[in-house]
Amino acid sequence: MSKKEIEQLEKRIDRIEKCLELLEMETKELKSVDPGIIEERFKSIEETLYSTKEILSMKDVCHYLDISQSMLYKLTCNGEIPHFKPRGKTIFFEKKELIKWIKKKGRKDSGKNRKNSKSST
Repeated sequence: MSKKEIEQLEKRIDRIEKCLELLEMETKELKSVDPGIIEERFKSIEETLYSTKEILSMKDVCHYLDISQSMLYKLTCNGEIPHFKPRGKTIFFEKKELIKWIKKKGRKDSGKNRKNSKSST
């Protein structure tokens, strides 16, 4: 091996060692990150996603309303929640309609509670 080739190899080894040092530093930084912070960021990203989408899937609505998929199926089968099936199978929800539905449900429930509280007095 020539002297020039040895020098090139030494330079490459130096670069590799520097890269390894950087990787070790970054790994230490990643280990020190609090998982709670990452979870908060994911939630923030999800909320941003929901605020920009106009049409939501079943999965989206389950997360958005914090209900199980079986509960959502029950609501759609009973026609209690606004939804549509453009091709007859996959169920979609319009975000505006969901918000109206949530507000309407809240008013009905609070009206029932008022009636019950009046009758009990």
